[in-house]
Amino acid sequence: MRILAIREHLHWRGPWIVFLLSLRELLRPLLYWHIWRIYQTDLIREFPQPYSRSILDVVIYASQDDLPFITSRLVAMGELSALEIETRFHRGDVVAFASTSGELVGYMWLAFSSGIELKFDTHWIIRTGEALRYGAFVVPALRGRGIYSVLNSALNTYALERGVTSTLASISILNPQSLSLPKHYNRRISMTVFLARTRLLSFTLRKSFRAPLHSRFSWPGHPPPPAGPRQSNG
Repeated sequence: MRILAIREHLHWRGPWIVFLLSLRELLRPLLYWHIWRIYQTDLIREFPQPYSRSILDVVIYASQDDLPFITSRLVAMGELSALEIETRFHRGDVVAFASTSGELVGYMWLAFSSGIELKFDTHWIIRTGEALRYGAFVVPALRGRGIYSVLNSALNTYALERGVTSTLASISILNPQSLSLPKHYNRRISMTVFLARTRLLSFTLRKSFRAPLHSRFSWPGHPPPPAGPRQSNG
C-alpha cells in the first residue's frame, strides 16, 4: 500500500514536490511548515465556469435534515470524521457532492463565517458578502478530469444566489492538482501565507506576502475585528 501511495504522489505531484513533502515529514519532530496561496474571486466580474468534460450530478446540502446522509457518505470515504462533519454543519457550512452513476466522486465545502482554522491557531476572517471555499476532495482515480472546477462553479453559483459577491480559497503550493484551477482561470494570487511551528520552542512563525496577514487572518494575541451580520445559507 505504501509503494502505491508513493507512486500516486509521484504521478500527481512530481518528484520535486514529493521531495519537499518527504523533507517536511523528516523535519516534523523539530519543525513543520505550510505555504498557501490565497485566491479571491469576484463573482460579479469574473464568474468561473466549469471545464470538465465528465457528466456529473452536483447536489448542495445545507439542511440539518441532510446530516445523517452526508455523514454516512463522507465517513465511508475515510477523509473526515463524523464529529468534524457535524461541527461544520452546525457552524452553517454547506457541502457540494459531485456524483456519477450514483457514486460520490468528489466534494467541496463552503463557509460563511469567520473562525475556520487554516493551521496553527491561525483563523480566517470572513466578512459580510464573502464566503470561503475549502476542504475539496476528488477520488484519486478521477483526478485530472476537471471535477474540481465543477464543484467550484456550483458553490460559487450557490453563494452568488445568496448575496455573496466574493469567495476565498487557500491552496497549498505542494498541491499542484488544485493549483491548476486558478491557473486555468488566470487568477491572481491575493496573498501568500507561510506558517511554521517549532515544537522545541513552542513557537509559531506567521508571515504573509502581497498583503498584511491581519487583513485576512486572526491568531492568539491578534483577534479579528468585530463581526458583522452573519451571512445566511438558506
